[in-house]
Amino acid sequence: MNTKILNTFPELETKRLMLRCVGRGDAKALFDLYSHAEVMKYRGADTFSLVSEAEELIRHFEAQFKTKEGIRWVIAWKGKEEELIGTIGLKTIDWKNFRAEIGYELSPLLWNKNIMTEALGCIAEYCFAKLNLHTLEANIAPDHFASARVLQKTGFVKEAHYKENWYYKGWWDSDIYTLHASDTPSTSCQVVCG
Repeated sequence: MNTKILNTFPELETKRLMLRCVGRGDAKALFDLYSHAEVMKYRGADTFSLVSEAEELIRHFEAQFKTKEGIRWVIAWKGKEEELIGTIGLKTIDWKNFRAEIGYELSPLLWNKNIMTEALGCIAEYCFAKLNLHTLEANIAPDHFASARVLQKTGFVKEAHYKENWYYKGWWDSDIYTLHASDTPSTSCQVVCG
């Protein structure tokens, strides 16, 4: 386990993308993303109706990073780093067991362009090589086929199905996908700073 590496926010880049810290200036773009019904369909939460909800979420991301309980990156195009097109990150980090749960979302205008696969591969490589984690886990709705494809293309394997294990306006099932450090494909992920 390597918590000290998170003393500085790690900015990462791939062939096409820059993964950077979520900042207060991202509130409007984050609101636009989280107010989209298709983006929120499988998140187990209501769509945002106020920019202040995005501002509160940014404060949550900042607090998680400060306590090293989680980390969230903005996904942006290289050369257009100020424009948020999605986010990706570790929702929870279980340092004791070398595990983390990953979550992500992307603007629907950019779906089916391998953007999330590229970002997820980079995050996985970073988590295993730099944070010394052993396992990444994703918890998705069984009918979220697009997310399942992204996970599978990145090397995640479905390990479990839980029936009615969480509640949001009704009971939902979960499929649990995992990726282990020994199974991570190499990507062109570069640490820019941090």
